[in-house]
Formats: sequence, structure tokens, C-alpha cells
Amino acid sequence: MFSPGAFRLILIFCFFFHASLKAGPLYSPQKVKTWSESGNLSRSPYWHKLLGYKKEWFSYRTAADGNSFFLSDRGMDDPAAELNASIEAFLAPVPENPNRHAICRFPARFHWLLNSLSLQRNRFPEPDCAEYKEFAAHLEAESISYVFASYYSGHPASLFGHTFIKFNRSDSVEVSVVAADPSLSYGARVTSTDPVTYFLDGMFGGFNGTLELQPFRNHLQVYTEGEQRDLWEFRLNLHKEEVDQMIRAAWEMNSTHYDYYFLSENCSYRLLNLLELARPGLDLARDYFWTVHPADTVKQVVDGNSMARSVVFYPATETRYRKRLHLLSDRGQEVMLALSQGLQPSLHGLSEQDLALVHEVAADRVLLQADGSGELPEEKKDLIQRILSQKNGAFDPAQIAGYQVLPQGRNPLIGHESTLISLQAGDSSLGSYAEFRFRPALHDLHDRSRGYSPYGELEFFTARLRVYGSDSRIELQDFVLMNMMSMDPVTTGLWPLAWEVKLGVRSAAPELYRPGSELPVLEALEDARNPRDPFRHLGYGTFRVGLSWEPELGQAEGAFLLYSLAGLSLEGGNGVDSQLAPTIRTGLLLRPFSVWSLRLEYLGSAYSADSGLSRDKLMFYSNLAFTRSLAVEIGYSARPDNGYSDFQASLKYYF
Repeated sequence: MFSPGAFRLILIFCFFFHASLKAGPLYSPQKVKTWSESGNLSRSPYWHKLLGYKKEWFSYRTAADGNSFFLSDRGMDDPAAELNASIEAFLAPVPENPNRHAICRFPARFHWLLNSLSLQRNRFPEPDCAEYKEFAAHLEAESISYVFASYYSGHPASLFGHTFIKFNRSDSVEVSVVAADPSLSYGARVTSTDPVTYFLDGMFGGFNGTLELQPFRNHLQVYTEGEQRDLWEFRLNLHKEEVDQMIRAAWEMNSTHYDYYFLSENCSYRLLNLLELARPGLDLARDYFWTVHPADTVKQVVDGNSMARSVVFYPATETRYRKRLHLLSDRGQEVMLALSQGLQPSLHGLSEQDLALVHEVAADRVLLQADGSGELPEEKKDLIQRILSQKNGAFDPAQIAGYQVLPQGRNPLIGHESTLISLQAGDSSLGSYAEFRFRPALHDLHDRSRGYSPYGELEFFTARLRVYGSDSRIELQDFVLMNMMSMDPVTTGLWPLAWEVKLGVRSAAPELYRPGSELPVLEALEDARNPRDPFRHLGYGTFRVGLSWEPELGQAEGAFLLYSLAGLSLEGGNGVDSQLAPTIRTGLLLRPFSVWSLRLEYLGSAYSADSGLSRDKLMFYSNLAFTRSLAVEIGYSARPDNGYSDFQASLKYYF
């Protein structure tokens, strides 16, 4: 045993030893720079990711645009200069406002430098980083999730879906518990209101992209209740230190902004950067060239890098309503409609299953009346409360087969890849031909529906080039600037409009074709006023609206769809007078299996008699997917009024 005096001496020694460690001399900036140079730290891939550098031909260039993100005047394009300036700033005296010290402003860089050179933390200044500590405490979490919000046609920025990061404070999946969890998303700070400027700014980097921090309940309200988008949450296997480094990197990224591009450096691209900074060695963003689609990044994170340990699904109100509506009998659906209208129908004769579900489904139908932000008028909120207060709790609806809503067919992990190239061979009234098609994004109704909505179509910048066997010249057969279609079917208590918007340029040859010509290609295409450009093309813009219907035959969603739309089409150019004509599109879509689709369709346009354009078109397509990346398609089209026909077979590759 130590005597009291000896024990006091030991305590005094320990106190002064600890104080000497804490008060040790600061490193010399020059010495740390020397160590950094000998270790080639400025060439470290991780350092480049921290600063957003990309290698150009003879230099580097950062994607970050805020000057406050750099400590060197040459920091935007000189990684070595920025690293040296950072070392000096980390060792500089603490200013009057300690939050302005570089250690507080750039904790991720400082943490990386300490670990890379095995430096002692107590030989650097100790500023009180109150602002960063508050930010980090707010994001303190046991784990993080990568969340995918499904495709939304109501806003151009969300056409491809959206991703964000959720910080999980517990392992719970109960909405009431996780609603308070913080989330971090990256999006465009929109400054344009008119559609043309909005499109151009979004496509060519006219908006600033910034991080946004908000509680998860906001996403639940806006996405699942307002915009009717499903949420797929993939809980990642990052450990505590990796999550902490992500928080440090997010703090730094939050101090600057980036040019935002809808198709490339978008919401998902920046989040991939954060995941790379959380787990050194990940290289997630490098493989993307011209487009970055949120669903593709989910596949890369979850499948490509095996980072997910579980999945949680939060259905949109409409998804839940459609699913549980079919669990009600015809009488149960009648009662549900009356309840949702504020009436008090008799419940006599309802089965136990109807009694367990009818109030929930009625409340969801009222909730479907929320605006785009998920807000409801007070009287609608009161109605929902009255409906749910009458619910019969004698039978647990969770025991009903099909009650749990998890549409595995829409899981983004199983969807085909987003970019398509196809090679086609065909024979038409103009002769045999070969064709090449390139579609950078995203999905059409012929494609395998798994992983996507079976009722939607979305294309941008699709080009088809054709060469006829009798003519070696390459023709632009079609260029689709934009093609958007929504075919959500009507059902009991829900009448969504089906609609379509399409803009582009196409060859006029099929529409100007006249039978009996010895040289049909040249005579159909030749423009005598411009013999050097024999291929005549039409610019077009089409808008149609209508309804679609899915017969309730006990099949999977999207297995059988009937639709009819009517609208207007503006076409003309290249020697053809422009005109605005009524147009109709009607057809059926059959999917005997999830990988096989059949589509029969009629297109009609009421052109004027002197236009010379074909008015009617019949089409048939059959698509069979072998894998997520490979499919074959056959198609046949005919124009009864001018005798033109076209048959083709395609090999399709998705990547």
C-alpha cells in the first residue's frame, strides 16, 4: 500500500505529466509540409475527393465553386498549394471567433491529415468549434441509410427519382420513431420559373447545388403524402468512425456550392462523394460519364459494393390505397367511399376483413387529397380523425394476407440499367435497312417493368440512325428530345388522368410514302429545293391526355392495361407546312410475365387533306428480357392510308 504522502506525489506527477502533454509545443508548419511532401499526400486520391478535384489534361480542377472552401489562392486547381495552405492554417493561432479557425471549418481534412501522418492532436491548437459541434451532435447516429424516392413526373428535377441520406438514431422502423431522424440531401437552388430557362439552367449547370438538412418527417410528408412517391431505405453497414468522417465531410461541403446538372452532377452524385469520404477506398463516382441516375447509384452502393445490411419500405399513400382497396369486397368498397365523403353508412353485413380495413382505406382516400407538399385543409384532417376513431379494433388487419405493402416489383435494385443501345435490322416499304438506337435515359413501356413503374415512360435525347441497303447514306430516323408518359389506371375512388408529352424530330419518309414508285426512298425523301440534303424531316410536339384502365383479373400490377388519350400535335418543317392537328392514341399493353411485354396501339392524326401526311398508324411490339442488361424486341407498324409497312427485330443492351 502507498502512504498518503506517496499517493499525493503520484497524483501531482500525473497532473503535471498530463499538463505537459496537453501543452506540448506546436508542430512547425514547415516540418509538417516536409512530411506531407515526402508522403506525396497532395497526390492522394482521398485528398482530391475531399476538395472535389478532377484530373484534366494537364492540371486539376475542382467542382466546388465557393471561394471560402479554399485556403490558397490557387486552391481551385492546385492540390499541393491547397494542402500547404491548410497545414499553415491548422497551425495558426486561434482567432477571436474560434469557429473561423481552419480546424473548425475543415474537420474532415484535419482528421485525414492527422491519420495520414500519425500526428499528435495535442500539438495543434485547440479551438472551441461550437458551431461544428452543434452540427455534429444533431447528426449523431448509430447508422446511416441511403434512401431512394421513386420517380415523380410532376417535377422535372425528380423525373429520375431522388436520393438522400438518413441518419438513424435507433434501429427502429416505426414511422413515429424514425420521423425525427435527421436527413441530408443535395439539390438545386432554383432561380428560374419559366420552363425554358428552367430546363436550360438544369441541363447546363445554371443552378447552384447545396446540401439541405431536415428531419425525415419532412420527406415522409412531401414524398409519400404529397407527391405520391415510394421511399426505399437501404441501411448501410458503415461503422461509427466512418459515419463520423461523413459528418465532418458534410460540414465542409455545406460551406460551399457546386454547379448542379440534372443528368450528371446531381443529387446522387454528391452523395456518392460523401460515401467515398466516409469509407476510404470506395470509388463510386468515377464510373459515371454523361448521366448519373439515382436508381443506378442505389444499385452501385447496395449491390456493387455490398454496403446494405437491411431495407425498409415506406409506401406512398396511393400505393397503400391501391393495394388495400383490392382486399375489400364490393360492399366494403361502397362503404369506404361513403366514409371518405363524410357520410355514416351502415356497416351491417360487412365481413371481419372489411371491418378491419374499411376505415383505414377511407382515411387514405381522404389523405390522397393533400397538395404537393402533403398539406391537407383542417376539415380534411378532422375527417380523417373521425373516420379512424370509428375503427373496429376487434380484428387485427396485419393478419390479413396481402395487408403488408411491399411492391417488390418496383424495387430499384432489380430494374434494368438506365442507358440503352440497340442494333436493329428491318424491312420496310422503302427497302431493307439497319438501324442504331441510343437512349441515355431511362425507360419505356416496352422495357422490362421490374424496378420501375409499369405505367410510366421517360426518355431524353434518344437518337435512331438508319441506313437503307439501297442507299449508303445515314439518315436520322428519329431524335426524341423528351418523351414523358404517365398511365396510372383509374380504380374505385381514384381517377388519375393519363397523359403524354413528346418533343422531337423524325423522318417524314413513312408519312410521305406513296406506293408504286421504282425508287421509293429517293422519291419519298427528295427535297428538290435542297438536293444536297435529300432526307426530309419533321419537327413535332405532341400533348395528349386521357384515361387508362386495368381490369381487375387478379393479376400483378401492369399485367393488362387499356388506355386511350386524345390531344393536339404540332408538326411541320422541311417543305411540309406546319399545322396543329387533333390526335388520338389508344391501345393495350399485356405482360404475361414480368420479363415479356406485348403492345398493340393505334395512332391517328386529323391532318388537313392537302398536307400529304399519313393520318393513321398501327403498331405492334413484343419485348422479351433475358437479363437486366439484355433483351430482344420485334416490332411491326403499318399505315393503312398510304400502304407503308415496317418490320424490325432489335437486340437491346442496357448499361
